[in-house]
Amino acid sequence: MRSEEAIKHMTEIINSSVSEFSTVMLQAAQTGNTLMKQRITETGKDAEGNYFPPYSTKPMLANCSSKYMTQAICNSLTGTKEKRAELKWVTVNGAKLFEIDGGYKEFRNLHGRRIDFVDFVWSGELMGNIQVVSEQGEHKTGRARISTMSDEKNEILSGLTDKKGEILMFSESEINDVSEIIETWLAEKWNE
Repeated sequence: MRSEEAIKHMTEIINSSVSEFSTVMLQAAQTGNTLMKQRITETGKDAEGNYFPPYSTKPMLANCSSKYMTQAICNSLTGTKEKRAELKWVTVNGAKLFEIDGGYKEFRNLHGRRIDFVDFVWSGELMGNIQVVSEQGEHKTGRARISTMSDEKNEILSGLTDKKGEILMFSESEINDVSEIIETWLAEKWNE
């Protein structure tokens, strides 16, 4: 191959690489997001491999009209006069609330949710709302952002981060997996 042909071939590879790179970055970011959420929900560990701080056992207030309180659990806690008499009741802004002694951990346990480690899952809404939110222009420059898709879920995530530490961080193995996607693509491009 003559030098003019080589330069032309390299220019073609560079031009096609630039146009494909945003797609590869999106794929890498989506893979990283999936791996990160799997680690969090399946192991309860942060990016450094440490467990997130456990669910609170500090007594909490609840009522039967709460979005997450099922009727069956409410009945098991307050269904008879005797059960209601055993509970500590308080009135807050005109609403009668009862105390769950074991806090949020007990509340989760009553509803059959995981309590052995923090997985940030109740209904799946929060984890389902965490997506790649960056745009194609950012992907072309090698950047991708993962966050929530709504302000409401962002507030929830922010509060959880304040309580439990960084949540949306890639572990070293996740970074390696994402890097491998990009490196494999680059190697294939240069071998064309």
